[in-house]
Amino acid sequence: MRGGEFQPFETAISFIERFKQSESITALTRTILEAASTFGYRNFSIIAGPQLARTDFEERIMLMHWPDDWLRQYVHENFQDHDPVVRHARSQAHSFFWTQAPYEPEHTKRSRVMDCAARDYNMPQGLCVPIYGMHGYEGSVNFGGPDIDSSMSARAAMELMAMYAVNSLSRLRAADKEAAAVLSIREKEVLTWAAVGKTAWDTGRILQISTDTVNKHIASAMRKLDSFSKTQAVAESLRRGEIEI
Repeated sequence: MRGGEFQPFETAISFIERFKQSESITALTRTILEAASTFGYRNFSIIAGPQLARTDFEERIMLMHWPDDWLRQYVHENFQDHDPVVRHARSQAHSFFWTQAPYEPEHTKRSRVMDCAARDYNMPQGLCVPIYGMHGYEGSVNFGGPDIDSSMSARAAMELMAMYAVNSLSRLRAADKEAAAVLSIREKEVLTWAAVGKTAWDTGRILQISTDTVNKHIASAMRKLDSFSKTQAVAESLRRGEIEI
């Protein structure tokens, strides 16, 4: 007979498959909420680490389902700078419950105010899953709720689902970004000539535009393609079929 510890794992695997099949961020959000509710959680957030984006908390939100009033209060009162969970996540390799994050003396008063506020929004308990990648700490996934399953098997299942939820979110965000990165006719022209080895001056002569204008079109294409160099932009536009040589 199978033990009860297998049920959370099997539940996680089932939801992970649904994460992978999600065709939109909205659908993924619904599935994450359904998965989290299985273990007593009602809200979640996926927040990028400060090294990946601006330090402004709102700019680092990748995906979130929080009460609107709680988000406004969290931002307005700058709770991120006093949140023991945020600090603890940066030094942890595995998931931990919010109650396991230690208070720091200089932040204790504000941290306790934040904890009381969280309870007002029906999030007295929670789980944090730090996310690591090739460059170290990349962010965290947090789940909150009033009556969570704190068993080790449930915690392991939540940690596994969190990692796959982030992977699925990254996939969908990349797809949205790629769909939005449509090059203009002129941008395609300058990249096509760059692909065959023409300099900006050469391309300007061919297209009868200034070298400065060529460089502006290249820079615009690089931004759209999220590229750090002209060579990378050419390679990416070829991969997407935006240009041909």
